[in-house]
Amino acid sequence: MPSRSRLFFLPLPMLCAAALAGPGELVMLAPVDQAMPIARFQNGAIAGGIVKDFGDVLAQRLGRRPVYLNADVPEVTPALTGGRADAMCYVMPFWIDGDYNWSPPLFPDAEMIAARSDAPRLRSLKDLRDRQVGTVLGYRYQRVELVLGARFKRTDAPSMEANIQQMVAGKVPYTMISEATLNYQHRINPGMKVRGDLVFSAYKAQCAFSQKSAIPFDEVSRTIDTLIKDGSIDQILARYR
Repeated sequence: MPSRSRLFFLPLPMLCAAALAGPGELVMLAPVDQAMPIARFQNGAIAGGIVKDFGDVLAQRLGRRPVYLNADVPEVTPALTGGRADAMCYVMPFWIDGDYNWSPPLFPDAEMIAARSDAPRLRSLKDLRDRQVGTVLGYRYQRVELVLGARFKRTDAPSMEANIQQMVAGKVPYTMISEATLNYQHRINPGMKVRGDLVFSAYKAQCAFSQKSAIPFDEVSRTIDTLIKDGSIDQILARYR
C-alpha cells in the first residue's frame, strides 16, 4: 500500500484536461470553500482536516494512492458527474446536483446560527427576517429559505473561513456555520467574541461517489463499513474535538 505521505494535489483545469483517475489512484475533491475541522489548506493544497484524514485512510485501505483535487462549489458537479474525481466527502444529497453512489451517514454535524456577542439573541429562525446574515457563495440553506423566503438577507463570502471573518470583523451580526466549525473555532480561539445561538438542522454528512468511477462501489462500501466498525472514523473525528 502507498505511504500516507505520498499525496498528490491537482488544480481543476489540469484534471479537466486529463481522463479519469489513473490506475491505483483515489481522486477526492478538496472543498476550497470549507474551513477547519473539515478542511485546511496550505500553499494551495489541502493539508489537514476531516476530509483529508478520511481520504487518506480510505485510499490506504483500498490499496490506492490519494489524489486531492481542489474544487469550489460550481466545480463539484462537473467533476463528479464527468468522472474526473472519484468522490467528495462531507456533503449531503440535497447540497449538490447529480446522481451519485452515497456512503452511509458518517460525520455528525449541525447547521446553526452563530452570533457576535453584542448581537440580540435569536429565539427562532424568524428572528432573522430582514437581518444581514453571513453565508457562503453557492451554499444552499433550504430550511432558512423556507422559513424566511424573500426576507432572508444573505451576505455571501467566498468561503467559510471568509464568512467567519466577516462576522468577527463586524460586517454582519449573524452567520450560518456548522456546529463542528464553530466548536473548532472556539477551541483554537477561546477569546473569540462569537456565540452559538440557534441549531436548526442536525445531520450526518456523507460521501458522494461518482457513478463513472473506475473503483467498484461495492468495494468502497465494504471498506467504509470496515472503517466504521473498527473505529477509524471515530478516531478521525476525535482529533478535532
